[in-house]
Amino acid sequence: MYRKISSLWISLLMPLILFGGEIHVGAYLGISWGRMATQKLVPSMIVDLLLQNGISELRLFQPSFHVLDAFADTNIGLIVTLQENYLKNVVEQKQLDDYIHERIKVYSEKGVKFRYVYVGNEPFTKSLYMKKQFNGTIHYLNMTRDALDKFNLPDIKATTPHFTDVLTNVTKPSEGDFREDIKGKMLEFLDCINRTGAPFVIHMFPIYTVYTYGFDVDFAFFNNKSKFKIVDGNNTYTNLFTFMYDTLVSALAKEGYGDMEIIVGQIGWPTDGYVSASEKNAEKFNRGLLQYIARKEGTPLRPNKDINMYLLSLTDENLVVTDYGPYQRHWGVYKHDGVPKYKIDFTLQNRDVKPSVAKGTVRMPNRWCVFDGKTDHNESLVLQDYEFACAKSDCSAFGAGATCDNLSFTEKVSYAYNMLYQISNQDLRKCNLSGATITTNNPSTPDCDFPIEILTAEVVDGGTGLTRRY
Repeated sequence: MYRKISSLWISLLMPLILFGGEIHVGAYLGISWGRMATQKLVPSMIVDLLLQNGISELRLFQPSFHVLDAFADTNIGLIVTLQENYLKNVVEQKQLDDYIHERIKVYSEKGVKFRYVYVGNEPFTKSLYMKKQFNGTIHYLNMTRDALDKFNLPDIKATTPHFTDVLTNVTKPSEGDFREDIKGKMLEFLDCINRTGAPFVIHMFPIYTVYTYGFDVDFAFFNNKSKFKIVDGNNTYTNLFTFMYDTLVSALAKEGYGDMEIIVGQIGWPTDGYVSASEKNAEKFNRGLLQYIARKEGTPLRPNKDINMYLLSLTDENLVVTDYGPYQRHWGVYKHDGVPKYKIDFTLQNRDVKPSVAKGTVRMPNRWCVFDGKTDHNESLVLQDYEFACAKSDCSAFGAGATCDNLSFTEKVSYAYNMLYQISNQDLRKCNLSGATITTNNPSTPDCDFPIEILTAEVVDGGTGLTRRY
């Protein structure tokens, strides 16, 4: 039934999206959608959200069959990712051929519009989470290109996204270069994608970078309110994005690839879990970013150029690893229940509107599992259950400067107990903790929301694995 409704939306909305004149021609704006969450919106809901909001490009992290089915004949451009834990099990070309055939070739014939295949994810990052650099990138990149060519899919490009830490830390974009420890591999990679006409994909996390560099946080935004600026010859940089983008342009130019296409594969601002991570700042950053790309002014080293990019991300994911910080679980424009957090206009017209609410979600009953706060409980057992609940659920809202950072210990125990209870579909057995009780009174505070989960949970099936990070 829901698929029929989704198809109806497609037939009604696609003419408006394609011919209504609302979306700027040239640069395109996409968004990423991952499903590393305990409860997830079903794929047909996601298709409807994209169509209703005029979003024509999507990066998928787990392209399972039923997800791909939902995108047939939608004209939404897709990026799919071959995760490294999948690639490590590929020992011969036939395995990749079979994968490309069953998930790309077959679905292309069903009307799914594939744009890119990402081979791995940030293989040269310095992140502690990626304890060992993935050494097979170029090998698997060539295998993927061979598979795409075998099935006559020349327009689908194969490339690999990189984090900004592949670049050396610099004070001016003109100094941009690739790190010495990876330069040999990077030159080989650049030659590979250049021969096939694929773009260089860069991931930017401004909230991380601005603090790493020690810049004024306002430098991350596009409203020019920061007193900090960077002068580089005749060029002046008033925001972090143009600074980082041109640092990459300089690095590519030094290796002979000054004209290589660049795609910003992930960029956004989190709404919780860190200092300056808030819905207010996420709205300010994303709205400023969208106004910037709509003006088509480019950057000082690439003036008047369209910049293609993908926002991070459509929905929150409470199972994502937090190697850079708790905020990594809070990139979503939408909450887990399909309700938008703030105003953003994906059509690049800067309308003062919130995105459409997801249709078809069903909230669980208004019940919370909380700590009763009584003093006669064994303190060590309460602490043990509190830590257990956080470990098994999501307490990322306790991060420094986050929305629930100022809760009392009793409130934090209640929050942890409730998160475990909610992600377990309100299973009463999960509320069998020290001092735990069920209440119908909302324990939320003015700053900290104690969420209720939704019933539209679905299992990630047949994807390329869940090991990834932002």
